[in-house]
Amino acid sequence: MKKLIAAASLCVASFSVQAVITVPEYDANAGKQIVETVCAACHGMNGISPVPSQPNLGGQNIKYIYKQLIDYKTGYRKNGIMQSQIANLSQQDLANVSGYYSEQPVWNVGFADPATTEEATKIYLGGQKSRGVIGCAGCHGPDAAGNDFAAFPRLGGQHAEYIATQLKLFRAAGREDDIASDDQKRINDAAKEGEMGMMQTVAARLSDRDIRILSDYISAIH
Repeated sequence: MKKLIAAASLCVASFSVQAVITVPEYDANAGKQIVETVCAACHGMNGISPVPSQPNLGGQNIKYIYKQLIDYKTGYRKNGIMQSQIANLSQQDLANVSGYYSEQPVWNVGFADPATTEEATKIYLGGQKSRGVIGCAGCHGPDAAGNDFAAFPRLGGQHAEYIATQLKLFRAAGREDDIASDDQKRINDAAKEGEMGMMQTVAARLSDRDIRILSDYISAIH
């Protein structure tokens, strides 16, 4: 029960932040034109990325996509490639791209390693109290479909490589690891810079093995 309460409290804290995201009215056709020239090489025209290190976006929560693009635009989320790609795009452009990708069919799922599925399932659904690890399902759902209203992203079927990288970036920020550059941590889960976000808090408790088996498991959830 304490584990569930802890997970719920973290979700409530983040919910209040994410729920205020408002996406401007968008033009999906205009977004498609931008995707063709700017986004498709990494994320695919239909939001299915051909590159495992880059996320699938088809059918993703529109609020989540839009927030991430705005965060890249403002520099709150660091990634040199993404920041350069959208440098000349307006907020309306970002809304159009977000709307276009959100309307595409959801990507397919991968395959998990049967040897670690049981262990990963327990961590994903309920965490591990003895190490202070909080389960993922409280916010992302037991089927990893996310939460559209709260702007929690769909994770099920996402590339395992991408998931693992993001968890490590959140972990580095949550543990305040010494890093070579800000690109090696992710802080944009917090309401504002200087605060500890939910994902930073959760990921700080994860081991390399946790991240490996969770990423593999999540890539197969549907």
